[in-house]
Amino acid sequence: MWKRFALAAILIAALAGTATATIALNNASHIADLVFQSQIKGAPKGLITEEYSGGPKTFLVLGTDRRAHSTDALDRENPPHSDTILLVRFDPGQSQTTLLSIPRDLLVTIRTKEGQVYPNQKINAAYTLGSRLGGTSEGSLLAAETIKREVFPSLKLSGIVDVNFAGFIRLVDKLGCAFVMVDHRYYNNNVGSPETDYTSIDLQPGYQKLCYENALDYVRYRHTDSDFVRVARQQDFVRDLREQVNPGNMVAQLEAVAKAVGKAITTTIKPSASTLIELAKLIAFSQSKPIRQVKFKSSNVNAVINGGSYVTSTPQLEQSALEEFLGETHEEGEGSPSPQPAHRSSHHGHYHPHVISARSAGMVPTSGEDEVVKAALGVPFRVLYPAYQTAPAHQEDTRAYALRDEHGHLHHAYAVVWRQNGVDGYYDFEGTDWGNPPLFAHARERVLHGRKYLLVYDGSHIHVIGWHQGNVLYWVTNTLLEDLSNDQMWVVAKSAQSLH
Repeated sequence: MWKRFALAAILIAALAGTATATIALNNASHIADLVFQSQIKGAPKGLITEEYSGGPKTFLVLGTDRRAHSTDALDRENPPHSDTILLVRFDPGQSQTTLLSIPRDLLVTIRTKEGQVYPNQKINAAYTLGSRLGGTSEGSLLAAETIKREVFPSLKLSGIVDVNFAGFIRLVDKLGCAFVMVDHRYYNNNVGSPETDYTSIDLQPGYQKLCYENALDYVRYRHTDSDFVRVARQQDFVRDLREQVNPGNMVAQLEAVAKAVGKAITTTIKPSASTLIELAKLIAFSQSKPIRQVKFKSSNVNAVINGGSYVTSTPQLEQSALEEFLGETHEEGEGSPSPQPAHRSSHHGHYHPHVISARSAGMVPTSGEDEVVKAALGVPFRVLYPAYQTAPAHQEDTRAYALRDEHGHLHHAYAVVWRQNGVDGYYDFEGTDWGNPPLFAHARERVLHGRKYLLVYDGSHIHVIGWHQGNVLYWVTNTLLEDLSNDQMWVVAKSAQSLH
């Protein structure tokens, strides 16, 4: 055990990303001082249970949204809000890391420790009210207390991690940036008009490396999104970044990464060597395991109250989401912690994709070949194109482009984007001569009709299906909210055929 963790990994969940440092045991005290240098103080009794003994641990990660020099007027002028409210659970017993995002527009009543009551508030306002009363520590604590009282009364927190955006940018860059499957075109040019008064962004669709402001703008994008789409994008970014963090490669820049983490976060985790080592052992078990994303359960995603739009839920729905998050219940399926035997059939369509018909899956023939043929001229390999798409979908962007891998080697790729619905639901088909991108670092393998498929799961939903054909890797990616059923994902993948 100690040989295995002589170089252990510490994973700090940060906003919509993850920061990892590799620590030598004899240097743990120094690293702990750097990583946990900024403390959240004054936590009331019972809010945090600080026991690090190798069992499952749940952390609340808050990302604040104020940046003094932002082009977004809301960032510059408003007091800070918890733009991201994320629960992260490391559980060796479940062989996975689990994420649950709480919608920032969730309707709650906020009560301060002085007895002030604020009804009909969005939950991210708790951080704002607390910050006004007593700075960022009080903001973090009031946010945590509101979650415990209003949303998950039985939740046991092992710690709070408060992340600032400037620190997040530095942290992503220290980790070598992040390769992300950008699902569609993101564009906004802030010219000061009311309709453009959001952060400027200009990202093309396709698998690509995001650094510095691009990474931040991507996870925070809110111009045309619903709260749930934004949450799903942030969770997806967590998964993408986690797949790319290799603890063995962090030794040379250990202190720099630890300093970046320390500047990015304020936390209740005490800066001790023993705590750092226990967390490192816990997270080392989780590093090679899949990330499971649990979706918050709501009763109304657009409840209008006094002219404002809120997300509402019920105690029963919230308790159900918490139980799923804790691993007490989970959906049946191949992506769950205990997969069902492969010979069984399932209404999810996991086990016999070869018997799925396009018609029964609600698919129709594609009709955008002309645009894909044009894109094919931009890549030096055979282009595949699905014969079927979902019935409601509309093919939008087709793009051929070049990208460099983590070693700087040049590759070519193309991406085809379909818009599934009117609330930013996009799915994609991609091909590249980069044979082993981080996206598939922990994919499950499945052989079907002699072809080995690579499956990336989001709970019981298939998020990505990939396969190699010659020296080219092709894949289909589900929408951020997993709008395509597993059957539909298989139909798209299996129907892909050559255009030339």
